[in-house]
Amino acid sequence: MRVKMLILFQILLSALPLRAMGNSLIAQEDSVAGATSNEGPWTERKILSVVLSTVIPGAGQTYLGHAEKGAAFTIGTLASALIAGLSENNIVGRNERLDELKIQYSAASNYVGADTLWSKMVSTKSILDKDVRRRDLFMKIAGLLWVANLVDIVLFTDDRGEKPFGVLETKRTTLAIVPNPKNGLNASLTIRF
Repeated sequence: MRVKMLILFQILLSALPLRAMGNSLIAQEDSVAGATSNEGPWTERKILSVVLSTVIPGAGQTYLGHAEKGAAFTIGTLASALIAGLSENNIVGRNERLDELKIQYSAASNYVGADTLWSKMVSTKSILDKDVRRRDLFMKIAGLLWVANLVDIVLFTDDRGEKPFGVLETKRTTLAIVPNPKNGLNASLTIRF
């Protein structure tokens, strides 16, 4: 697993100069045509979005204006991690139950009681194995989503420009949370009839 992560990290790092070189070639073509570009491929917003996506998957995409993609990464990663956490909780509970059954089995005085405890131990162990497989699967999914989030923010997500926080626009309504120097934040709701 570590080797795969190292290879992915090396591919990611090797792709960065290619993207920067491609952007510089585009900038050179623009400067030949008379337009000049002072922005490089790594603006302050892009760097901040990478930091945000490293801490919270999908936050960088949302910051750059790709709210749907950011929400998908955030919800997918958090849901996978939540399921893995719940499975880990089940593993702990099943191990405790298995320990109790082992103690009861060793203290069993007749065959019928020991046989019943043995069948409960086998059943608990099979459920425990399923929980371990589920936890491992969802931990891998959460890790892959986190890595895919970072690859996406570095290589594929462009900046759509700064948008005011809390803006929700539909055909008939607009909701915006606007900073106000006197009062902190103001909420503005516009409904068109």
